[in-house]
Amino acid sequence: MARAVVCIAPGGRLSRADRDAIAARLPAAELAIRSISGYCAAPDVGSRILICAAGTSASRDLDFLRRAAERLLWPAPSSDFRDAIAGLRTETARPRLARHREPPPDAGDTVAALLLEGRIGPARMRALLASGGPREWIAESPGHVELPGRWADRLARAGVRWSALEPVELVAVYAAPALARLSARWSRLLPPRTPVWVRPSSRPPRRRRS
Repeated sequence: MARAVVCIAPGGRLSRADRDAIAARLPAAELAIRSISGYCAAPDVGSRILICAAGTSASRDLDFLRRAAERLLWPAPSSDFRDAIAGLRTETARPRLARHREPPPDAGDTVAALLLEGRIGPARMRALLASGGPREWIAESPGHVELPGRWADRLARAGVRWSALEPVELVAVYAAPALARLSARWSRLLPPRTPVWVRPSSRPPRRRRS
């Protein structure tokens, strides 16, 4: 059975040419296309993703890449928390370790965390903040969390750090040449050694003057 790969694109739209170029690189994969919010609303669509910037401008593409990384590329819990959680869950529901961004330098100093199973929305997050409990929150996956933009900022200010029992696996970044040339500005947002697939140029080659 072909493994699904979800193309995360602005507005959940991808041109036919871009889709064909991606399909040529993943001939055995079943492709789906979602926006960031659309993917989070239907997490069962697949855990392997491809971040596809629109190519309209380097600045907009960089902003989209940052938003996708911050919303979707959550690390797995630390090994101590994974071992503890594995002892509480069934064999089929044990944490899955995937390649992800490096955790913050002080992540290993965390001594307490909250395991949040099921859906997590603003009401639940508000209660968690009011409780004064740990600020290390472990969700089942990024798609189990309803996280409007204002809440993302509020939680960041409160020191909340997210991790996921089922991290999203980033297959590659599909980028226009202008964005690829700026990779030094965004490579740290991604897991180490993430492939960057450069969109083929649509401009015809220039003719040399004789």
